[in-house]
Amino acid sequence: ECPSSSGKPNHADILLVNLQYVSEVEIINDRTETPPPLASLNVSKLANKARTEKEEKLSQAYAISAGVSLEGQQLFQTIHKTIKDCKWQEKNIVVMEEVVIAPPYQVENCKGKEGSALSHVRKIV
Repeated sequence: ECPSSSGKPNHADILLVNLQYVSEVEIINDRTETPPPLASLNVSKLANKARTEKEEKLSQAYAISAGVSLEGQQLFQTIHKTIKDCKWQEKNIVVMEEVVIAPPYQVENCKGKEGSALSHVRKIV
């Protein structure tokens, strides 16, 4: 049994192993009792999480390949934590389709229609 790394009671971590990469299996001890049934997995929730993680990794890879500075990458990640509607447009960060932050990613580089979105993004920057 593997206790939950989150520390939540009645939860356990589940580890998945890709058997294509397993070359040898050694039985240490054989159990005779029937193991308890596995908890049901919310497959759609797991698929959504995997898709989101993949999109975030692809976004990071795009920023690196586009030559975005480390400061720009860090700013993107900071904004993305609170505002999910955040994407790259070449080297510019576009937030909520309203605010564009151009290199060198300072407050004065935030452009957009004056309003709550622009002021909120400026506070984050």
